[in-house]
Order: sequence, then C-alpha cells, then structure tokens
Amino acid sequence: MPQTTVGSPAKAKEGLLYDAQGAPDAIITCYVDQALGIKPGRCVIRSSEGDFSAELPAAAGSLGINVLGVSVFEHKTLVTPSSSDNEVFEDNSAMPVARRRRMWVEFEDAFDPTDAVFVRTVVNGGLDQIGAFRTDADTANAVAWTGAKILTSGSAGELGLIDINI
Repeated sequence: MPQTTVGSPAKAKEGLLYDAQGAPDAIITCYVDQALGIKPGRCVIRSSEGDFSAELPAAAGSLGINVLGVSVFEHKTLVTPSSSDNEVFEDNSAMPVARRRRMWVEFEDAFDPTDAVFVRTVVNGGLDQIGAFRTDADTANAVAWTGAKILTSGSAGELGLIDINI
C-alpha cells in the first residue's frame, strides 16, 4: 500500500512517515479492535481478538511483547463521508501500523533526543489520548517504550520525529 511521506515538521501530521525507507515488512496491516477507533500516530498493541487486531494500550503492563507499532496516517475514502472523522480508523477497519520506520508523532510534553519514550496508558485530566507519546511516566500514567527513539526536539503539543524498531 503506497504511503505518504514528509520530511518537514511544518508540513507533517500525526502518524505521517518521514521517508519511504524501510524493509518490506516495516508496515503491517492490522484490524482496529477499539470501539471509538484509533487516531494515526498512536502506539497500538495486540488485542485479545488475534495477532493482527490492534487496540490502544489501556493498562500499565500492556506494552512489551504486545506492542504492534504505531498507527500510520493514510488518506482514506469513507463509505459514508458524513459518518466519521476521516482521521480516525474506525472499529473493525484495516489500519497500517509501522514497526520499523521513522515517523511524526505528537508529544504531550517538551522532548529532545536525550529523552526516553513513554506511552500514555491512563487518562490524567486533559491528557486523555491513550497511546500518545511523552518523555516521562506522568506519575504512573505512562509506560516506558524501548522500541522507539526520539530524533528531534520540540515543545509540548508539537510533532516530533521518532525512530521505531520492533
């Protein structure tokens, strides 16, 4: 499946790939097992529905071997254009997931290449995007993920480039 890539943070969106480099199996297709859908640029894990069913990591111990990767932005055509947000993969729909790529994701806090990558697993006030990225545990509301490395610097709410290697 062809993927859109962009090398400039000014033109990037959450979940967009940085470049077209990567092994043939660097992106896999998974099926969304999440009632409210999954946005691009979110860390996703294997659900109980099967190996290629993906859900958001809603428990502290859900990362590790269960991580499938990060949901990839793609232009999609809706069956009923007024029925949904075009930037959310709906429940039971196919979704591309990056396993070994460089891609743009939004960070909840300031970040730079010396920071570790954490993934939100618990809602904390206005920080309500499960599967979103940050640089600390947010008092046990996020879990460290060693399968990704930060490549750029930025402020809270900005897009940053990460390198995923699962």
